[in-house]
Amino acid sequence: LGRPRRDRAELERRQGAVAALAADAMARDRLRETLDGTYDLERLASRTASGSAGPDALLRVRETLAALPDLVDAVTSAPRLADSPVADVFADLDREGAAAVREELDAALADDPPKSLTAGGLIRPAYDEELRDLVERHDEAAEWIDSLAEREKREHGLTHVSVGRNKTDGYYIQVGKSESDQVPAHYEAIKTLKNSERFVTDELAEREREIMRLEEERGDLEATVFRDLRADIGERADLLQAVGRAFAELDTLRSLAEHAVRNDWTKPELTDDDVLDLRAARHPVVEQSVEFVPNDLRLDRERRFLLVTGPNMSGKSTYMRQAALVTLLAQMGSFVPAREARVGLVDGVYTRVGALDELAQGRSTFMVEMQELSNILHSATEDSLVILDEVGRGTATYDGISIAWAATEWLANNVDSKTLFATHYHELTSLAEHLPRVENVHVAASEDDGDVTFLRTVREGATDRSYGIHVADLAGIPEPVVNRSREVLDRLRNEKAIQAKGSGDASRPDETVQAVFDLGGGAFREEGAAADGGATEGRASSEPGSSGGEMDPATESVLAELRETDVNEVTPVDLISRVQEWQGRLDE
Repeated sequence: LGRPRRDRAELERRQGAVAALAADAMARDRLRETLDGTYDLERLASRTASGSAGPDALLRVRETLAALPDLVDAVTSAPRLADSPVADVFADLDREGAAAVREELDAALADDPPKSLTAGGLIRPAYDEELRDLVERHDEAAEWIDSLAEREKREHGLTHVSVGRNKTDGYYIQVGKSESDQVPAHYEAIKTLKNSERFVTDELAEREREIMRLEEERGDLEATVFRDLRADIGERADLLQAVGRAFAELDTLRSLAEHAVRNDWTKPELTDDDVLDLRAARHPVVEQSVEFVPNDLRLDRERRFLLVTGPNMSGKSTYMRQAALVTLLAQMGSFVPAREARVGLVDGVYTRVGALDELAQGRSTFMVEMQELSNILHSATEDSLVILDEVGRGTATYDGISIAWAATEWLANNVDSKTLFATHYHELTSLAEHLPRVENVHVAASEDDGDVTFLRTVREGATDRSYGIHVADLAGIPEPVVNRSREVLDRLRNEKAIQAKGSGDASRPDETVQAVFDLGGGAFREEGAAADGGATEGRASSEPGSSGGEMDPATESVLAELRETDVNEVTPVDLISRVQEWQGRLDE
């Protein structure tokens, strides 16, 4: 996923492997069970080569290598897999070398080694001659101590005798209280307990010193042997990483096949043609949690740019994102969530979606959006897929429309990438009538007596409704606010005066002020007052000088520069800068 490919032959090889695994459920299950007991061999190899691997790491290397023969057998014994690209996973692997590493680790490491290098019991005694000699001497001394209690009973006629060891007293002979006055003279008392007494002898003390010395020597020797073993295995890190990559690839292919079978994904047709043609495509994540409505999508040389309109929450973003995800999945060799898919290979998927800010770095939401858009406009090519979601929404309406309009023209005329652009600026839909290869689609909704139903289906053509107030109602906005919103929207659409409620004289709180939204100037213009709260209808003119006065020189200057500006010759960034300058001059 992090490094999608453009090599069609390699992608088709992966598709073949996924198809073979999808067709053999028993083989998939066997591979899953075998891989379940393995570890990340690539990471373990790196730790071994760097000298940071401990006993547990080498033990995991041994356990993981032990799975290799079973995995190879699982592939070669399944006819569908043996005759498919799955078998290629192990084709160039040095299996004999891997077996040799496993055998060496098996011969060297104990079955359950301690985590500490010097605790003893880490290395099998038979692996090193010097270690074997030390262990034999240690075992002899330990045997002498283990049999000491029985010898003392026989030699001195004692019945309640035991030998123990703790950190405080070391090795000691413990005799019951009833016999403590019958011990031989060479017994030296060291502690009196309630029902017994502890003694030590010179010979026992000497044996204890010998055992401690042998244990220390054994710990030091085992640590040395382990470090040499680790260095030896580390020199074969390349082999271990190759095995790890083979395991990872097999696990990935098996997982993709499992997911394809469970979710009814299909094998996409990969092509060098400049096309993205999806039938009944779905979003691979969203479909896991809802009853998903699939949709078709087609982009080709004659249909390059889709302006996607539709209500809020209707699924515009999901529709675009699923196109990007299908492309990404296809270019990693996976099956895709669609009934049919024909995917032309792209050189990149560029997206401008979501909203975030980086205030600590002095970047607002809108600045982040513009920087992402700038990267797309500079980087995308005719072989790219571009996804834009509501570009320009983070600023003033006219500024946003201007930026979105100019970016659309630039992508359509200069970049010529396959593009999906979702917007609520319905003014942009008119571009489909003037720019070649730009077309409109919309996410359908039905309205019945004010109730809106999102159909989730994408249809040809544009829509002029966003149903934002309906979404506000669904979100729990207070009913008076929702109702007032509907009133304001209706008057705006008809360019009628709007009551600015509560904006009258403080001494007359019930008085409202009439205002008209000037679509040309982008601002409200006060029309008068109405004490009874009624609405006085009127039309707002967008024609220059409609108020009866002459246009001021500053406005004339801005309009002249605007007429002379050729958007096809100006970069989006320069156009944004000019729009901001014009706005500043008009505000003055």
